Amino acid sequence: MEADETILIQYVTTNCSQGGDGMNFDHTFWVAAAAEMEKHPCLGASKTAAACQSKWGRLHGTFNIVNKVANASGLSYSMEHRASITPESENMWTDFVKKNPKAKGLQDKGWKHYKVLKGLI
Repeated sequence: MEADETILIQYVTTNCSQGGDGMNFDHTFWVAAAAEMEKHPCLGASKTAAACQSKWGRLHGTFNIVNKVANASGLSYSMEHRASITPESENMWTDFVKKNPKAKGLQDKGWKHYKVLKGLI
C-alpha cells in the first residue's frame, strides 16, 4: 500500500542515523518501525519487523531501478512524465528494458517516492 510505504519511508528518514553510512538497520530498528506502523493503521495485515524490513527492501529495489532509468544516458524519468519515451528514444528504451526487465512498467507510471529516497539512499 502506498500509505504504508510513505509512513515507513518517513520513519526511516527520521531515524536513518541508526543504520550508519550503509543504512544497515538491526532487528531492534525494524521492531520499532513496526510499532510506528501500528500507530497508523492502513489496510492490510498487522506490520511485523520482518514485514517492515521486507517492504524496505522492495522500496530500495524499486528505487534502484527508477534511479537507473533517471540516470541512463538519453532517457529521463519523473513522477509527472514517467520514463518520457519519445520516438527518438524508443529503441534506447527497448534495449534498456532488455537489460533491466524490472524497468518495463516505469514507461507508463511514475513513482512518488523517488525524490525522497534519492535524498536518502
